[in-house]
Amino acid sequence: MKEKKAAKERPEASKNEAAAAPKRRASDGASARRSRKRARDSGRGGDLISNLPDDILGTIISLLPTKDGARTQAIARRWRPLWRSAPLNLHVYFRLCFDEFRRPSVVSKILSDHKGPARRFVYNCIPTHNPKNIDAWFHSLSRANLQELEISFEYLDCTYECEKRYLLPPSVLLCAPTLVVARISSCVFPKEITPSLSFPLLKQLSLCRVSITEDVFSRVLSCCHVLESLSLESIGDFCSFRISSPTLRSVRLCSYFSSKGELVIVDAPRLERLLLPCSGSDGETLVRVIRAPKLEILGPLLPDISKIQIINLVFQSLTPASMKHTMSSVKVLALGFKVPDLNAVIDVLRCFPCLETLYVIWEKYLKMPMKDGREYGPLDPVKCLETHLKKLVLTNYEGEEEDVGFAKFFVLNTKVLKEIKFRVSKKINKKWVADQYRLLEVGTVASQDAQLKFIRSNSKFLDAHDLSIADPFGCYIFEGVDALSEQSC
Repeated sequence: MKEKKAAKERPEASKNEAAAAPKRRASDGASARRSRKRARDSGRGGDLISNLPDDILGTIISLLPTKDGARTQAIARRWRPLWRSAPLNLHVYFRLCFDEFRRPSVVSKILSDHKGPARRFVYNCIPTHNPKNIDAWFHSLSRANLQELEISFEYLDCTYECEKRYLLPPSVLLCAPTLVVARISSCVFPKEITPSLSFPLLKQLSLCRVSITEDVFSRVLSCCHVLESLSLESIGDFCSFRISSPTLRSVRLCSYFSSKGELVIVDAPRLERLLLPCSGSDGETLVRVIRAPKLEILGPLLPDISKIQIINLVFQSLTPASMKHTMSSVKVLALGFKVPDLNAVIDVLRCFPCLETLYVIWEKYLKMPMKDGREYGPLDPVKCLETHLKKLVLTNYEGEEEDVGFAKFFVLNTKVLKEIKFRVSKKINKKWVADQYRLLEVGTVASQDAQLKFIRSNSKFLDAHDLSIADPFGCYIFEGVDALSEQSC
């Protein structure tokens, strides 16, 4: 009886379950949707990054490469509007679009879609076949309050004897009111600049391989009201840079003139560093500083530069014209030689009595035997060696006889020396280091606090713009420091 009764009840239960199934599926679907919504919701889904305010997320997105910044729109609904409103960081290179012929259209598309401000625009070797396209970009960027600009243009014609450059579009200068950093390369500046041009926020300016007249250069410089650092490289059309600026703190000349030219610092009351090329030229070059009372970092000074005049100091091929004048403001000095010329270095050091750090750079593959140093004694002291010089750095040191003789002079005669750093380009070992200590006679060192460090190193380019670096000549990549390569004397 029970079995018959159960059999009658089962069909009835099956009907009830069948009727309830759609409701359960609907409920399960609603639950799944709520779970997905919670996952998207930063407050309940554990996504701590999405829980940040929009302005912080926008800053994060602006620091990403362009492609990655745009892809954040796919993270969640909350993120979709952020890229379009975040400051644009547009770096145009092969990772943005592998097809170089399509890149200009990709740039146009991005600038059209992005409605927010622009933080940075980098496009090197801009194709010049469509000037209207280029104008449209910079009109758009000027409305977006662009802060950082780095551009160069394709050459119209480039042969061994001639480089025909593209005329800088006037639309580029529409971005001037908001620019903080600008690097402009491979173009011709207009012969005339609008009187209303102004760079009220520009702090860093680099001009590289540009043709610009002296009048236009002076006009551009006078429009920079807060400029702190200036870098110049391979400038054409005129060979006289005359610089006056009440705000400049750093000037870098990246290459000397191929014929005849001059760099003149007329008046720079805040100038702290003057960075010069690490190699000379075949032409006649004059470097002259008329007024720079705070100049502390200078060099590299080279013997193949025809004339260097710093305030009252005059060097002809790095030989002082007179020992009567000195310059006490310079604390860091770099010198470049093909020969470890001790006599020349001693004469130069007499001109900088308060020098604290000295860099001597020898050309690695052109080094010749050292010229003998004259006798040095207490009757004819060099003031900085007696009271100020604390650090000596020898670059391309090989440990050969002329290198050792040069370094030993400073080991034996520098009274307050704290450190000698030997930058060695070849591999070093413990035996080689031990031999160097013996040859340098460290047991008779003049300063008992001195440390000798032998370090394998590769040099980097000097950075004219990073003023947070106290000593720009000290920015090198160090590798392979041996445990025995550092020793107190």
